Amino acid sequence: MNYRLLIDYEAFEFLSQLKKPVQRLIHRRLRQIQDGPTECSDYQERDSTGRPLHVSICGDYAITFWEDFADRQVKVLQIARADG
Repeated sequence: MNYRLLIDYEAFEFLSQLKKPVQRLIHRRLRQIQDGPTECSDYQERDSTGRPLHVSICGDYAITFWEDFADRQVKVLQIARADG
């Protein structure tokens, strides 16, 4: 079941600064996340409210998102280097 994918502007800006091959790799992973969020989750964290945040590792990068099941949305909060 498909979700609507929403990306935080700072995550979008970070992605736009990466080299094109890396952008394509992350775009493919974002599509996979959109198609099945929990299947792409490598591990989970909790935010300050206790909401589960999924983290998907894609090459050298980590994509942090949460699944809003009720609204059928995946909200990408951050794209960052996986090592820090």
